[in-house]
Amino acid sequence: MLGSDEFGGHFESSPDHHMHRLWGARMELVSKQLFQLFPTCLFTGKLSDIGACDRAEKKIRELRKSGRGSFDLSAYVTPDDIWKLDELKALVDLIMKESTEVLNFYKIKRNSHYISNMWANITHPNHRHHLHIHPNCLLSGLLYVTTPQDCGPTVFEDPRPGARIIEPEYTEMNPANSNRFVVPAEKGRLLLWPSYLLHAVEAGRSVSAEERIVIAFNIMIRTTIETPTARLQLK
Repeated sequence: MLGSDEFGGHFESSPDHHMHRLWGARMELVSKQLFQLFPTCLFTGKLSDIGACDRAEKKIRELRKSGRGSFDLSAYVTPDDIWKLDELKALVDLIMKESTEVLNFYKIKRNSHYISNMWANITHPNHRHHLHIHPNCLLSGLLYVTTPQDCGPTVFEDPRPGARIIEPEYTEMNPANSNRFVVPAEKGRLLLWPSYLLHAVEAGRSVSAEERIVIAFNIMIRTTIETPTARLQLK
């Protein structure tokens, strides 16, 4: 039998061919797109001046020796205002610059931003720290100051509730199907992320006697949020 296409041409058609057209056997999805919905970003880079880590280490060890901060059997933690120290000014300036770029990436309206907390941890290289978030801030970050070989990495976990309600098996793990991301500790590497992102320090396997030192910090903004019924002034 004869058939016509939508452009007016004619072609030979069989009953089977007619049924294929009727039931859409040749249908395809066109104009396909992929949207990565609600991504959680981790920003990272490495210091151009690794010597800044050595200078920071010296000051952090001086703080411990002076008795300032908190001590327990597994860790020493400095006071959380070390961003005020002259010896760390170059690092603070860099953190402010990089956090400016991240806030601009997210198009966050603000009058200004600032480091609300900044502290350092000295631990055994194999020390682990439980899964947690940083409350009362927008961005959080860390800088690896000393990293003994095979010391504990930082692990980030999927913050989406219910994302693993069904857990299929995978032929290969990749960033699109994994629920955790491991960042090996590397001297001079800076990380920045949204403060809601769950993270932990995994136990290391180091045989070194060297201590693991990390500087951590939080970033907050100054602004007035004018959303009706949800107005908030942040100073």
